[in-house]
Amino acid sequence: METAETRELVERYYKALTTGDRDTVLDCLDPGVVWEPPGTAAVGKMTGAEEIARALGSRVIKETFDISKPFGLEIRKMTVEGDTAVVQQRLTATAKATGNDYDNQYCWVYTCAGGRITYMEEYVDTLYAARQMGWDLNA
Repeated sequence: METAETRELVERYYKALTTGDRDTVLDCLDPGVVWEPPGTAAVGKMTGAEEIARALGSRVIKETFDISKPFGLEIRKMTVEGDTAVVQQRLTATAKATGNDYDNQYCWVYTCAGGRITYMEEYVDTLYAARQMGWDLNA
């Protein structure tokens, strides 16, 4: 894909994700899309648009964060070249299990083809996340 097409796709994906527009999220994701979280994340690798849309659109968010409290997703910077987009973002929320404030920086690398996102690689400080969420660090 060309740079402008990739940028438009990823911007449309984020808008849909933050407004809860599941149909558009699904339209942005290739049916065989792969989400690769960090190896130390509490979430494992996922494959398929339906599974990823369900996880990012509700399941992971609702299980992890207290959605009755303010939740913020801020795109800090997006760099796009050809079929690849790199998005630096900040997520602020309240951890559901502990009530702790959560303020973490993420970097997502997206690969796009045929007008859809085909691969999503996530980078995040999982040690900070584990501490704020009360996850067992010895597991």
